Amino acid sequence: MKNNTDNTNSQKQEVANERRKFITKYGKLAIVTPVAVTALMSPKTSYAMSSQGNDGSDDGVI
Repeated sequence: MKNNTDNTNSQKQEVANERRKFITKYGKLAIVTPVAVTALMSPKTSYAMSSQGNDGSDDGVI
């Protein structure tokens, strides 16, 4: 019974170490990504192009 408990604890510790490695490696990316996506999607820097050749005037005709 004790051997089974030790094995389970060892597996839990291994999983915890893998999580720590992942957070250490990709944690910085998690901080930068939302800022970069927000900057790329800002209306001043990106806009949808019309596929019908609309010149941008808002005359209500599509």
